[in-house]
Amino acid sequence: MTARRDLISAAVMLVTTLIFFWAAFEIEDDPFGVGMQPNVFPLAVLSILTALILIMLAGAAIQARHEKAQAEKSNELKIFFLWVIPMAAIAFIYLGLINLFQYLLPTMLALSACLAIFGNRGIKWLVVIPVVAAILYYVIFFGIFRLLEPTGMLLEYDNFYLFGPMQKFLRV
Repeated sequence: MTARRDLISAAVMLVTTLIFFWAAFEIEDDPFGVGMQPNVFPLAVLSILTALILIMLAGAAIQARHEKAQAEKSNELKIFFLWVIPMAAIAFIYLGLINLFQYLLPTMLALSACLAIFGNRGIKWLVVIPVVAAILYYVIFFGIFRLLEPTGMLLEYDNFYLFGPMQKFLRV
């Protein structure tokens, strides 16, 4: 990847991260909570991510000074149609499926589709890893961190009954 692409990618990631950073400050504190407040983990992750993106941005800026810009219009258009449009379609379909089926099933499908786009094949890559990763994320964020998810229009389940005993055991 050229330095110009790295520079553009880092700038887009920095803007996106700063938007999420600003939104993380809107997370309300739990007045009755003990221990870590709900916004501490997102702010910590976003701080580390911002630092890494700034390092990437500085490296790309230094490399861009030493590298001459080359016009690869036909190659960039091919990359746009082969990678960017399918990934954007997955993102929009994922958001729509979350409204229909809640979090777990759409996450499995989106992860499987992303892995397929990047050339991963086989049962392990397209079924096992998405199922395990989605369940792991679901347990961490909706079970341990007690995030609330909107109910699905077609499939609705309450994660309190899934994670209530675990939360009671962990005293979270």
